Amino acid sequence: MEIIIGENAGFCYGVKRAVDNAIKEARIGVTYCLGEIVHNQNVIEKLEKAGVIFINNIEQAKGKTIIRAHGVPKDVYEKARKSNIALIDLTCPSVLKIQQMVEDYSKKDFFIIIVGDNKHPEIIGIKSRAGTKYAVIANKEEINKVLKKIQNEKNILLISQTTHSSIKFDEIAEELKRQLKNNVHLEIKKTICPSTEIRQKETKEIAKKVEMMVIIGDKRSSNTNKLYEISCKYCDKVLFIADENELDIKKMKDIKTIGIMAGASTPKEDIIRVKNKLEEV
Repeated sequence: MEIIIGENAGFCYGVKRAVDNAIKEARIGVTYCLGEIVHNQNVIEKLEKAGVIFINNIEQAKGKTIIRAHGVPKDVYEKARKSNIALIDLTCPSVLKIQQMVEDYSKKDFFIIIVGDNKHPEIIGIKSRAGTKYAVIANKEEINKVLKKIQNEKNILLISQTTHSSIKFDEIAEELKRQLKNNVHLEIKKTICPSTEIRQKETKEIAKKVEMMVIIGDKRSSNTNKLYEISCKYCDKVLFIADENELDIKKMKDIKTIGIMAGASTPKEDIIRVKNKLEEV
């Protein structure tokens, strides 16, 4: 059996930075984290063992508190200040740039269209900086519901969740350019993280040349779900697993080539354990 592991599989810079710093802070003293630092249960359990205490809202914090990689709504900073809670901001640098961009364009009276999952923590944080003139859509099929809102708008900004599908963003951008009137100023900022785009492209290339793809990561992870969707388009057999314990070896006895890709919130050790188990087949 030939096993091909994506070179870009596993932790991205923003996630590694957040996880490493969370462990470092926990060693120094009691450390809280507002929400799950990343969408990966194995990582969460590792951090809990290191001493990180996960909370759901800032009011539960009793000491220094981590802002996770996804970022948080703007009012969290003010609430922490009033409660004298020290914040350790580990928001991904790419997300921070989007948050600032949205604030700046909102002040210039732009209507902001955000491509992504409306309930995702990153989007919730971004929306809090967009004022009242914004909409969130996931694909081009949802454009019509936005067109009614923006029919009197002259300036529009199109941005994306950092982990969204590059293909879906491009489709939305093209559809907006086609449907908007000539007197409407549309600015397109493809704010998908570069590592996300690279990982998606690599997944596509591997999926084209193997008999089976194995995607490793948490089912709640946006970027990992996108890898699964891409794999399903180019490979007939695709498994989406959290770790090696979910591998069904019986399904792989006659498989000669397997591709492995993992989301940005999947640690390297999970990938290695999956590889080792596959090599036992």
